[in-house]
Amino acid sequence: MQLPRTEAVLPRVEWLASSPSTNAGLRDLLRREGGAIPHGAVLATADQTAGRGRLGRGWVTPPGTALAMSVLIRGFGTPALPVSWLPLIAGSAVTAALQPRFGDGLRVGVKWPNDVHVRDESDAEAGRPGRKLCGILCEMAEDGAVIVGMGVNLLIPEWELPTERATSVLAAGGDTGGAERISDEPGDEAGRELADRVMAEIGGELLRLAALAAADPGAVRARVLRHSLTLGAEVRVHLPGDELVDGRAAGLADDGSLIVDLPTGGQLTVSAADVEHLREQGGGSGRSATGR
Repeated sequence: MQLPRTEAVLPRVEWLASSPSTNAGLRDLLRREGGAIPHGAVLATADQTAGRGRLGRGWVTPPGTALAMSVLIRGFGTPALPVSWLPLIAGSAVTAALQPRFGDGLRVGVKWPNDVHVRDESDAEAGRPGRKLCGILCEMAEDGAVIVGMGVNLLIPEWELPTERATSVLAAGGDTGGAERISDEPGDEAGRELADRVMAEIGGELLRLAALAAADPGAVRARVLRHSLTLGAEVRVHLPGDELVDGRAAGLADDGSLIVDLPTGGQLTVSAADVEHLREQGGGSGRSATGR
């Protein structure tokens, strides 16, 4: 597939007609070619058959309707912005690429720790994160680089969405340029144009933020905070052992962990857990909470 915009901003672009997993494919490429794979290289497909999400969950979409892309990031990580921030930074890059495709009143943003959602800002259920447009999975490579995998739902029609919490740019009413399918087939030019634009915008912004993280980590942190849909929301944290903790998402720790203010006093710092947004109660969660 011809991807001129993506090739103009990323140093190496590999498009596959089909792939079990673009993260696994990029890892295999690294094993074969090692250091010859440059920072910013991308491997992508519109037909990922065995995609993986966080905590080993599957990620399945109808062929030709979603963009699976994995970008290699080298040399990321400082004491001010360790590598654990990369899922949030990638989410910010996806947010910047997709927000212009939606009209007024629809906000694209990051649900901690690794999803991008779109929500109606006039929704009476304030604090809800909206519906999922993109999932992100970052994995360390053997040489210390990071593989940043992103699955972007672009053209999935409403009736083919995998869950009621998912959506796509098409299903949410975003601008798809008239595209119906991403493929190399005749008549699918609009789909190729859409995939090329989205890949170039996400990839270029991710590389820009990765470079800025070394030069001005405070600016990147501020950017991530601005794009967060979770901060300020009432949340329920699902901890190991089926423990549930309710509170208000108050901020991010130095490593990107979520800081939750508990209604009983004190804070809980969450580094790895499912976080559910709750309906806004006003002046506090209004729910019982357990915590440490």
